[in-house]
Amino acid sequence: MYSFEEIKKQLKIQSGGKKPVVSVAAAADADVLEAIKMMNDDGFGTAILVGDADKIATIADEIGCNLSENTVVDIKDGTQAAQVAVACAREGQADIVMKGLLHTKVYLKAILNREFGLRTGQLLNAVTAFELPNYNRMALATDCGMIITPTLEDKVQMIGNATQLANAMGCERPKVSCLSAVETVNSNMPDGFDAAVLCKMNDRGQIKGCVVDGPLSMDLSISEMSVKHKGFQSPVAGQADILLMPNLQAGNIFWKTMTYLAGARSAAVVMGAAKPAVLTSRSDSAEAKANSIAMAMLLALHQKD
Repeated sequence: MYSFEEIKKQLKIQSGGKKPVVSVAAAADADVLEAIKMMNDDGFGTAILVGDADKIATIADEIGCNLSENTVVDIKDGTQAAQVAVACAREGQADIVMKGLLHTKVYLKAILNREFGLRTGQLLNAVTAFELPNYNRMALATDCGMIITPTLEDKVQMIGNATQLANAMGCERPKVSCLSAVETVNSNMPDGFDAAVLCKMNDRGQIKGCVVDGPLSMDLSISEMSVKHKGFQSPVAGQADILLMPNLQAGNIFWKTMTYLAGARSAAVVMGAAKPAVLTSRSDSAEAKANSIAMAMLLALHQKD
């Protein structure tokens, strides 16, 4: 799969010179505007910045963000800013939507609004991409931020969403590892039963466009040395493109461990809405936010095809 730098290059190639647009809800935030500056400097997109225009101008001046390359919509109220930003995406003025200095529940409520939102009836879930120093490919993980205890049906949709993102990132038939603590089905670990069912559904064509195996431990998912050492046979082991987390606790711990201890670069996008949505953590760096914008924009181009 593409690296984050390659994603930005692909955006320029695939957009045909027409820069994609991100609408930002409550954009008066230093890290968000720093990410917009990075986007402008790299030349892969422009923004509709919805929020308090005076605060946006002050912060932009402090960090050197040139607002003339973007559009500012002056709305003081956060709830209204979210509604307008989402409406921009729904009406085609923007290709993706992004959360700024705003409570997540307010942002998601706007996305799910039946009148002006991006509701599709599909599961909304987060897919996080990691560029890992010691892995020979990018890895997608789901879900690291939204679905607390996914059902079997949820996991089917999560695999489908992650597969769609992998396709947009140049991986035609991603390999999916259904993670567990061990690689055998164990009555004390319900996620192993889900993994076994998901594999059979994949074998019978109920889950398409990918190769699914599991349950698999983390080492067998990403370490070819572990695979050889254990003599394990699997079409996914040692080379997983997508890591299906058993629950939110595992996903969130994995995300933060990769970020803070392993030095991974990351990006995240919310899937299942009519347009890709960026929902980054408050602790995410401006670089992570810029990576998320780029990845979501590439996905939006893919969905238009």
